[in-house]
Amino acid sequence: MAADGRDFGGSATVGSRRRQEDAWGAEILPADEYGAGLVVVVADGMGGQPAGDEASSVACQAFLEVCTGASGAPGQRLREALDYANGQVRAAVAASPELWGMGTTLVAACFHTGGCDWVSVGDSFLFHYRGGRMRRINPLHTVGAELDERARRGEITAAQAAADPERALITSVIMGLPVEEVAEGGMPLEPDDLVILATDGVEPLGEDGIASVCGEQREAGAGEIAAAIIRRIEEIGSRNQDNATVVVVRQPST
Repeated sequence: MAADGRDFGGSATVGSRRRQEDAWGAEILPADEYGAGLVVVVADGMGGQPAGDEASSVACQAFLEVCTGASGAPGQRLREALDYANGQVRAAVAASPELWGMGTTLVAACFHTGGCDWVSVGDSFLFHYRGGRMRRINPLHTVGAELDERARRGEITAAQAAADPERALITSVIMGLPVEEVAEGGMPLEPDDLVILATDGVEPLGEDGIASVCGEQREAGAGEIAAAIIRRIEEIGSRNQDNATVVVVRQPST
């Protein structure tokens, strides 16, 4: 629990994969002009690439290192941390060339008085749950998102967008090279709001399923809610279930 009473906790499953390539971490930040704070980061190493697990671990550790030591506005801290994490992945590859090609997605949030700032690269999720309603906050950096936008503009049909075999490909990732796309923003939070950071392994459950668990577990602690989401994913038992990681943060009630 953070210094201001903000509750948080995470849970993960390896799914049907041979190893866990997700990583997450959190650090409580000392009180400053933005109030007592908390930073949470979730990373998903690219499956099928060398050392996806190392990429996500290096990125998380580097990200938290900067966020806990930096000063300034929360959004500024997040961008500095993202740049440093990308640099540390580059340094790891330079030290061990056999790791060339490793990379990771990343989504992170810095909580402060009244709300949070966030940053994301790739296809991991940031959700906001309030009063029974769930919404995804961050855009996804995927071919599918680009196809859906083309369909919205009338350049292709929705059916063509849905059927494209490259929908799942990621268009931006942390791998020590210039990052193609970075999404960032901020949002106000109200007492008892939930903010959920998750890797794409939660997709079999979907937004509605995650919202349902949040509603059922509304009196539970953040860690219990995260564990309940992971249990529900395991109960679905998808044959090709990816690693899935969920971190839940509850805004203080007072």
